[in-house]
Amino acid sequence: MTKNNIYVLLICLSLLNACANKQTLNSMDDIKPNKINNPAQQERLKQDNVIELVKFYDSYTSLTLDDQKKTYTDMNEALMENKNNLSQRIKLAMMLSLPSSRVRDNSKAQILLQNLLQENNLNSAEYALVNLLYEYTLDSTKQMQKNRDESKKLEAAQSKYENLQQKFDALEQKLNDLKNIEKTMNDRDIKPANKP
Repeated sequence: MTKNNIYVLLICLSLLNACANKQTLNSMDDIKPNKINNPAQQERLKQDNVIELVKFYDSYTSLTLDDQKKTYTDMNEALMENKNNLSQRIKLAMMLSLPSSRVRDNSKAQILLQNLLQENNLNSAEYALVNLLYEYTLDSTKQMQKNRDESKKLEAAQSKYENLQQKFDALEQKLNDLKNIEKTMNDRDIKPANKP
């Protein structure tokens, strides 16, 4: 065989191999996760779904404000059509709960995450992610409430300080007035004593 024949044969084998792999990959896409009997494959699909969710968040945070709002609106519309899509519901919860989101709303996120956890439709990896988000929103809500309480205390202390400062200034003014009166009286007493 000549070198050219070997190259042609290698190229043909490579193409056949690529076609066979593509057919195998296409047939894997047609398999539903619940029809897979191999537990390792099921676990891999579960992990892939969570990885997809994390990648979504990563790409979502790099969007502009308008793009984030558009994505949020699109996700809400898609959920109106299919309320049972767990992946989209988790993505919506991520948009509502995480700090780099411009559409953040902890109370809505908590409700959505709590519903997801209570339905028991999540696999273990999804459950762990949703539970983590839920705990984060709870902690975030507690921290925001603590900050509001501290802010109110600070405002009350500031108001009390200003009132005390006004009282101090008024007392200091009265003290200065009394000193001036005393000085005037002393000056008056000294002048008659100096007369011969």
